[in-house]
Amino acid sequence: MKKTSTFLIWSILTSASLFDARSYRIPNQLIILGYLAGIYVNLLSYGWIGIAYFLMKAMWPIACLSLLYIFGKQLGAGDIKLFSVMATLVGADITVNTMITSVILAGIAIVIVSIYEGQLIRRKLHYSFYITAAFFLLQYK
Repeated sequence: MKKTSTFLIWSILTSASLFDARSYRIPNQLIILGYLAGIYVNLLSYGWIGIAYFLMKAMWPIACLSLLYIFGKQLGAGDIKLFSVMATLVGADITVNTMITSVILAGIAIVIVSIYEGQLIRRKLHYSFYITAAFFLLQYK
């Protein structure tokens, strides 16, 4: 089941990054597809109680990260939903590690771009890139 979950989240993250690059948006249809996959994986793993596990897994990233969206738009709503989908498919441990690694990767990218451009400019990030990159990197540690 781990390989199936990993393949599903890789597919969703890659698609989300492509949509984000094009329009700075992650479509809700992709998020819904991810949630349906999460329900499927949790039902297969835990039976009917898997629905309760799915709901708990889906809600904690939203609860933890919503303050970053509300106060200062540090993280987009699509990115938060993407973390929520990830939690339903691969669990809290991998999701937390991906959160931490994606922040580090985004910070490094901002420093490099600022040095290259010679100034610190506030710019909108395609944060889904860093989420995807972090997840990929963590698969090979």
